Amino acid sequence: MATGMIGTIHSWHQLTWSRLQGARADGRLPHALLFSGDEGCAHEVLMQSLVKSFLCLTPVGDAEGQACGSCRSCQVFESGAHPDYKMIAAPADKQVISVDQIRGLNHFLELSRSYSPSRVVLIHEAGRMNVNAANSLLKSLEEPSADTHILLFSSRASTLLPTIRSRCQQIRLPLPSSEQALAWLHAQPLTQSAELLLNLAGGKPMLALELDSGELIAARQLWQQQLLAVISRDKSIAEVGSEWAKQSKEQLLDWQLNTIHHALRFSLASAVQDEPETLALYEAVSGRNLWTLYDELLEMKGLATHPLNNQLFAENMLSLWLKS
Repeated sequence: MATGMIGTIHSWHQLTWSRLQGARADGRLPHALLFSGDEGCAHEVLMQSLVKSFLCLTPVGDAEGQACGSCRSCQVFESGAHPDYKMIAAPADKQVISVDQIRGLNHFLELSRSYSPSRVVLIHEAGRMNVNAANSLLKSLEEPSADTHILLFSSRASTLLPTIRSRCQQIRLPLPSSEQALAWLHAQPLTQSAELLLNLAGGKPMLALELDSGELIAARQLWQQQLLAVISRDKSIAEVGSEWAKQSKEQLLDWQLNTIHHALRFSLASAVQDEPETLALYEAVSGRNLWTLYDELLEMKGLATHPLNNQLFAENMLSLWLKS
């Protein structure tokens, strides 16, 4: 299998792409598809490629199905005003997909197609729909319009209502293999070791590329120092919690979960290559019940997008490390 990027499809998405295009060619493609996967793996690239493929008037071959890029539909899509496509996402200032947005989507689905072979909808981070919005979407999922594809993506599909999940074919998008991720990273103009960056990013290549800027690495090192200070009782939970409250809850949880994952590997084989600060953290938590801690932090991740008090949320995360 290739380790780079095939056309507009990353190698770790190629199998999913081929299966979907095969089902499409055979007339077996469900009208509603729910994709889920970790952030930092370019899953949004796959979603956009699917949208363009479904809208294209002359896709390249039935098996590959990639958009031609030159037909009228492809050109209009690139202009950002395609009449047969609608993308729904939470407004930046609200973080929630509202019922009014879904009502507008339902109206869009009642319209006739302009010229593309399909009408296509993409709901980005569908887990951000509030209950009323999710319930409003159900009718469109239960009674789909002809020649319509409804694509939902969520990094946490479990937060969606069971009634939404049951009406979609669910597709889990994988992390790339180390070989695939490193091949992609080695093709980028990096200033630091691809192996180190990928390790810090938990196997997520696009996050690894972001880390190469140095800013996130510095922030992560400071985070490690703060966590180590709490574990060693050099700083209080409240003191560090006030600093963590200024950061992304999801980022903090990803760092913690990744640290536990590597700490478990360290406990089994101490010959682990990592930064000195990271190794000191592994040693500080050795002998603790890391599996329980991992489960508790993973449970908190399901609450990361809720409008909870940042300070209390941060202090709760820190308190788990002290009791583990």
